[in-house]
Amino acid sequence: MADPSESAPPSVLYALGPEGTFSDQAARRLREATGHPSAAIHYTRTIPEVLVEVEGDARAWGVFPIENSVAGTVGQAQDGLVNHKVTIFREIAVPVRFSLLASAPLPDVRRFYAHPQAFDQCSEYLAAHLAQADVDFTRSNVESGLKFIEGAEQAPLAAIVPVDFGADYPAQLAAEDIQTYANNTTRFLAVRRRRDVEHHDFRLGKTSLMIEPDEDRPGLLYELLRIFHTHGLNICRLESRPAKIRPWVYVFFMDIDNNPNTEACLADLRQTPNTVHVLGSYDAVK
Repeated sequence: MADPSESAPPSVLYALGPEGTFSDQAARRLREATGHPSAAIHYTRTIPEVLVEVEGDARAWGVFPIENSVAGTVGQAQDGLVNHKVTIFREIAVPVRFSLLASAPLPDVRRFYAHPQAFDQCSEYLAAHLAQADVDFTRSNVESGLKFIEGAEQAPLAAIVPVDFGADYPAQLAAEDIQTYANNTTRFLAVRRRRDVEHHDFRLGKTSLMIEPDEDRPGLLYELLRIFHTHGLNICRLESRPAKIRPWVYVFFMDIDNNPNTEACLADLRQTPNTVHVLGSYDAVK
């Protein structure tokens, strides 16, 4: 089962670049799964750029990371789902494996390149092997590799890169599979522009919600969770995020596994004083 918009090819598919990133892998899997293997992928430098481009083109799709199994939620992406007029229509899980490139023995390295998420996901290896080195953060894992290649002849450097990228530089490959956890996986979302009137299909696997509480009060979260429990709905992800309207006010983001009671549950939630936003109902790309 799929979003009806998948039947028409996208005008363009935006993903966090450059070519070869995990976002690029997710975008290519989405093209194949939806039957549009020739759809053009355009690469952006940031996640907000993906959302801005999709919001401005009713036929564009976007792909970006939302959550890693080790490092947790990508806050910028989560907030972007609310700040931009987009709807989730698919999710893609991508196994994430990292290698380390180095231009000198690791004890001699004083600086290395890493994307912030890669840095978090490889923290145990870095603590054991590069504790003496300073990190320069980059916008993507591929950019880390490209910066390393540019400067490797001038100074002892290292870089955390995707395993596929590292395989192209065997002479400088210092280590493979340096991620802390073997099952390291990143979940990506595919989005399109939100329509003025959305008809969500709750027969699909999952629904994402954002709930704005009417006020901060004792028992608020219990009241919300009780409604999901009454309808037998599993909340597979729950977190609070700053509401941005004033300090120390929060909203709840939830992913739920759909069942035949999803629509009734949402109706009950809307009977409360809280505001409920459906961010999308979708299946996973296999």
